[in-house]
Amino acid sequence: MRKIIKGMLVVSLFATATSAFAVGDPDANFAKTDCNSPKVRAMLIESYNDLLKSQNAEFTAIDAYDQKTVKGGLNVLTCYGTYEFSDGDKLAVTYKLYKNSLGQFINFFEPDE
Repeated sequence: MRKIIKGMLVVSLFATATSAFAVGDPDANFAKTDCNSPKVRAMLIESYNDLLKSQNAEFTAIDAYDQKTVKGGLNVLTCYGTYEFSDGDKLAVTYKLYKNSLGQFINFFEPDE
């Protein structure tokens, strides 16, 4: 079951974590965002754990490291790196942040298969 939850594509509205980037501004420019900075890594762990909690997972993400910024720009951010979980597993994961057609931020975690 753990592998199924970690291996599925997880999508959610991205509200609380983006507030650090886009307070009071409907658009956010991520062109200079460093996915490996402590602030961004903490946000990635928090967002992943929110999604795992919504799936009633019995484990949590405890670390996100070796994060590389794949793409950063207006309303878009893509990071790639390793996530470590409380059950001892490690996975390479691509994280994507973008706006949907309604202008809402969406975050998306896609573990490598």
